[in-house]
Amino acid sequence: MGRRWIGAVTGVVIVGCSGAWGARGLAANMTGPIDLGTVKTGAVQLNRSDSLQSPPLSRSPLKPKAPSRTAAPLKLAAFFGSFAGHGLSDGDDSAYFGVTQRDLDVQISPAGEAGFSVAWTTVLRAGGDPKAPNVRRRSVTMTFAPGPRPGLFHATDNGDPLGGGMVSWARISGNTLMIEQFDVLADGRHEIQTYARTLAGTGMKLVYTRVVDGERTRHVRGDLVKNAN
Repeated sequence: MGRRWIGAVTGVVIVGCSGAWGARGLAANMTGPIDLGTVKTGAVQLNRSDSLQSPPLSRSPLKPKAPSRTAAPLKLAAFFGSFAGHGLSDGDDSAYFGVTQRDLDVQISPAGEAGFSVAWTTVLRAGGDPKAPNVRRRSVTMTFAPGPRPGLFHATDNGDPLGGGMVSWARISGNTLMIEQFDVLADGRHEIQTYARTLAGTGMKLVYTRVVDGERTRHVRGDLVKNAN
């Protein structure tokens, strides 16, 4: 019998012999597959015939999306009252007259069934001779009735813009009463005027814009105080 040899292969002791009973003789007497046993890795025992599988990934639960918070519009009655104040205007004629100062007065009151009327007066004080300033006065009164959709009001005197009339409508957005007017000018250009009256503290802030064919030609910002009844 030849000399024996001992080798360690991955934790398994193999006893072999040299000579006729060496590795070739040992292999010849094998009748089945070699069982390499099990391998201990830490506290987990794996069989080599098993496939290694990664542990399932832990997924944190999805948090529900917070609902959007949109302030509910004020009731129409919140805008009723008389307001007075001042504003500054800049527009296409500012290069000649500078910034124009305006005196502002507005009265909003109920009208008809669930409608309202708004009357405003604007006094324009343009630049020029201080002893004889250029003062212009403009007064407008409009009445609105509930429209075909909730939250919308239409002017009772709406007309055909192509025939020289005007289409006006109103809506309440949060604490702002919006009034918009659309008409077609004599030369075919279209014009949109927007009055945004926002309640703030004990008064109201006004932002007026005039846009002709997509270009802003007039912008007014004003602060008004509510008059005591």
